[in-house]
Amino acid sequence: MNGKSQGGRATLHDVAALAGVSVATVSNYLSEYPYMRQSTKDKVQAAIDQLGYVANPAARTLKTGRTGLLTLSVSDLRQTYFAELAERIIAAARYRGYGVMVESTGLERVREVESVQSVRRHLTDGLIISPARMTASDASVFDGDYPLVMLGVQPFEAPCPHYLVDNVRAAYDATMHLVKAGCRRIALVGGALSGDESSRTARARGYRLAIEESGQRYDPRMVREVADWNSLGGARAVTALFDDGIKPDGILAGNDHLAFGVMRQIRDLGMNIPENVRVVGFDNIDESRYSIPSLTTVDQSSDAVAIKAVDSVVAQIESGGRAPASVEYVSHELVYRASSPEV
Repeated sequence: MNGKSQGGRATLHDVAALAGVSVATVSNYLSEYPYMRQSTKDKVQAAIDQLGYVANPAARTLKTGRTGLLTLSVSDLRQTYFAELAERIIAAARYRGYGVMVESTGLERVREVESVQSVRRHLTDGLIISPARMTASDASVFDGDYPLVMLGVQPFEAPCPHYLVDNVRAAYDATMHLVKAGCRRIALVGGALSGDESSRTARARGYRLAIEESGQRYDPRMVREVADWNSLGGARAVTALFDDGIKPDGILAGNDHLAFGVMRQIRDLGMNIPENVRVVGFDNIDESRYSIPSLTTVDQSSDAVAIKAVDSVVAQIESGGRAPASVEYVSHELVYRASSPEV
């Protein structure tokens, strides 16, 4: 006889009876009540272990008003950067005792808006979101007092803690590296010359600033917008440049996947990297170390972003409301590899 109630599944009452304490004491232990004798904690835990008791999360949610879950909303998990960021956020949340419900919005504005509803309907306790399709008119979507953290460049002032890389400065530094390496015809693949504030427009501004400060002539034809930030988009951008009679000796790509396509097309055109064309990417995804050649790229401190985002949203949950709006830029670093060695 193991002390389980009829039906086979141990209950709070079973644990309390075996431990020789009240049901309230067991409940307080499970809720991590701080003012409890260690000897009592030990008795309750021993009873839980002996009975194989598993807490009912639905019941605990009714009692505490919390689910123990966070929502992470990112634009596209097919982009390795977001997949790796999601893994880091899941790990940081697990360390803090939370699970994560991950939503990939597929670069659709309506799905970005819908991801907010999971928190408003109390399906999860807080939201970490990196929207990519919202415009300046969407700021009101985030009205409310629910715990919220925003990531990435946005076209409106985030009404919550906001963590991002200084994309202008990061693109400036990457372009200046190409300038110092002797490149005189530097192209940007994945930038945007106009439109709402985004990582595309911010990186284009940083690129242009570096070109002009270096004394080179800024030519908007060197900035190539692409619909999808993938390897095919990078390869097609290189083809378009050469079809237009533009032969760059340095290319900054908006992300590493674009850079992989850029490098493939450069080699297919019979040129060598970095001897004929230097290539720099953005994100420092794991694959960038193993591409041929290995890719020089901008690291966006995704580990730091994950920890800061989770710590902030958990602190808001525990305080019972949203933290004041703030902006924090995380550090970036140019990681030098074979596609454009350090000079």
